[in-house]
Amino acid sequence: MATQQRDALIQRNDDEFAQLKQVVAQLRDDGRIDEAFAGDARDRNVRDVLAHLLAWHLLLEGWYEEGMIGGTPAIPADGYTWRELDALNVVLRDRYQHASLAEIEYRLDLSHAGLQRLLRAHSDEELFDEAAYPWTVGSHLGEFCLECGGNHYAWAREAIMTGLAVPQHP
Repeated sequence: MATQQRDALIQRNDDEFAQLKQVVAQLRDDGRIDEAFAGDARDRNVRDVLAHLLAWHLLLEGWYEEGMIGGTPAIPADGYTWRELDALNVVLRDRYQHASLAEIEYRLDLSHAGLQRLLRAHSDEELFDEAAYPWTVGSHLGEFCLECGGNHYAWAREAIMTGLAVPQHP
């Protein structure tokens, strides 16, 4: 998505989140919500995928809070580089193994709402100017919010449907 408009980004995030929630609701209705994924993917079930989204929302929240007070957040996380993303994602998955799906869903709803509030608090210029915030290191804040929002929700939907071998409709 190439946009320079806050409202379009907010809408994209909401649309993708609604589609993800629809898939989860359908799996619940079909009695498949707790099924283990086929294969050997990192995420083993719906809870793992939703926890992944939550974890990345919380990372973004931390980056934002640190960056907006003039700090230099550890992106993607303390002790990790982008080249070590696979290892970080395993740590993030393991962090939520004790949590129930209901708890993850509740917290994900809250973190999605927080992401959308963050977007509403900024102008188009603040969201899409790469130089607006030094802590975003050559990206713009809107890109961070899309990658941890709408694009990530679309990935999650695909990961769930693939993991459970759900037929996909064109």
